[in-house]
Amino acid sequence: MKRNKIYAWMAVAMTLAACSTNDIADITANDADNVVNIASVTRSGETGNTTAQQMTAPFHLVNVTQMAKFDMKYEADYTFDNNTYSVNGLVVWCNSYDNEFQAFSPLHTSANNASFTTFTIPTDQSTADKLAAADWMTAYTHGKKEEGGITLKFDHKLSKLHFDVNAKADATAMRSSDFKVINSSITPYYNNTSTPTTIEAIVNPRETAYTSNDELINITLGSETFSLKFPSDITFAPGKQYNFTLNLGHDAVSISSVSVTDWTSATITTNDDQAFNDSGIDYVTFSADSEQGFKFVVTIDNVLPLPIEGFEYSVNNGPWIAIPGTGMTDFVTFGGNKGKLRLRGKSIANSGTYRVQSEVYTTYYGYAIVKFENEVKVTCSGDIRTLIDYENHFIATNNARFMYLFKNCTQLTSAPKLPATDLADGCYANMFEGCKSLTKAPELPATKLAYGCYYLMFSDCSALTTAPEELPATELANACYRNMFSGCTSLTSAPQLPATTLAYNCYMNMFDGCTSLASAPELPATTLAYYCYYMMFRGCTELTKAPELPAQTLDMKCYDHIFEGCKKISEIKMLAPPSEIYNNNNMDGWLNYVGTDKSVTSRKLILDSQAAYDALKRHNLLRPEWQATTTGAKVYDKNGTEIKEDDD
Repeated sequence: MKRNKIYAWMAVAMTLAACSTNDIADITANDADNVVNIASVTRSGETGNTTAQQMTAPFHLVNVTQMAKFDMKYEADYTFDNNTYSVNGLVVWCNSYDNEFQAFSPLHTSANNASFTTFTIPTDQSTADKLAAADWMTAYTHGKKEEGGITLKFDHKLSKLHFDVNAKADATAMRSSDFKVINSSITPYYNNTSTPTTIEAIVNPRETAYTSNDELINITLGSETFSLKFPSDITFAPGKQYNFTLNLGHDAVSISSVSVTDWTSATITTNDDQAFNDSGIDYVTFSADSEQGFKFVVTIDNVLPLPIEGFEYSVNNGPWIAIPGTGMTDFVTFGGNKGKLRLRGKSIANSGTYRVQSEVYTTYYGYAIVKFENEVKVTCSGDIRTLIDYENHFIATNNARFMYLFKNCTQLTSAPKLPATDLADGCYANMFEGCKSLTKAPELPATKLAYGCYYLMFSDCSALTTAPEELPATELANACYRNMFSGCTSLTSAPQLPATTLAYNCYMNMFDGCTSLASAPELPATTLAYYCYYMMFRGCTELTKAPELPAQTLDMKCYDHIFEGCKKISEIKMLAPPSEIYNNNNMDGWLNYVGTDKSVTSRKLILDSQAAYDALKRHNLLRPEWQATTTGAKVYDKNGTEIKEDDD
């Protein structure tokens, strides 16, 4: 078959003979008057261009009318080379009909199954040529025989990911194989010779949004592997290029500057809950429906002031303004049409918003508290670690503290994310105390606790209804959960508490005064610590069943007043052996005003043994309502045998 040279920049008149059955039979490769010529071939705008560009990729062209009307297949491959198209095949006019033409690129292979309607995306796009081979495009036109030839305009059928790499690490040493995109399904093209360094991949369009549960890009950086999720809910449309900035550090990565451009222009709208913004950093962000005032107040010790330096704020994505180390004297307006307020920090010694300096006999301190000016409600989002070091918020957190940061912010309705797993002494102590509009506590995944790390954290948050599902640490620290939810009168359920190694005061007053708490967590520890459960559920007036107390080894004050005032509790199981009861004075008041509500008509008490029951009575630790001689009360040992006694 003859290969014809066609000059792409020339609009050559290519007339074809009428396409009757006899005409078709007479057509040969040398019948130039019947051959379809191409006036121009373009494709939709590329990066940096809004107009169609010269089509240089090879493509395949078919006259669909010939196939439909006469079952004759006239088709050809067109390859652009040195400003001309080489043609392999033959496409002719049928002048008796309106001719329909379909074209597609790249050329068909057994691997890509390319056609006008189908394409299999190659998973290896690690070079410029392999990336180009993944760019499926189609063109369609129709009409009767034209003197000037046909015009083809190709459109991109897939979606393109483009990453500009902002690299602090040695990016030149990395390879395409160090990256995977879209749930690790595709190896992209990593171009470390461009400025900036780029990563590109072509992917399937998707009408159902990718969410923060889906992996956008997976990166192997030295011995570390990082998996970055989608920063917001994003759909992929055909012919659009999705642009990101990838911040690549020595030990951390992040995504920023999200947009859709070039193939066709659009904008990505991000999820406000992600607090995603122009720099891609998940800053602590405050939003309000109408104008509100913000102030960063610093409290310092009078003897040796420790200023809280390194913090900045920005309103409505405006310039970052430094906050003095002694705090702000005036409120800054945000909210409503003023926009959101963002807060970030590079704190001294990675200490967060609370500094402490201890000497032999004296401790000096300084800390910041957020204040709002009026009663307009405020939502807060973002990652609290951006107040430690916003440029590297994956940094170690075991020296960072945020004590008192939102104390008595009665306008606050939501909390920032607190993803740290290794906490400092007092890390979140009193952090949300008195936040009476806060309805949901953030997840608290920490597994390495420290002294007083959650002390009074949500105390008196009277609107709080939802606690974290679990507090996963299995080894506790002194006073770690002390008074954590005390006074949370709307809280209905408690987090799971799987810890088996307890510490001094660890659960002391944890749910004290939670008058809506209807169910208690399991308490699996078998060896207790000094004051560990002291007043833990005091005043939980809606609690109807106590958590099982399986501990075999008690300690001083461990059960003191644990259920005091729980008037609706009707069942208790406490399995301490008789030798542990009253040892070190460990059960004072544990049944004070328990099960005394008029709705409680029967009570069930399960103990280790008859001897345990006798020990409780001997030390006056068994209130009359829970004794075997009381009408409506039943006492059993751990084997289910009922304990009885004479009514003396």
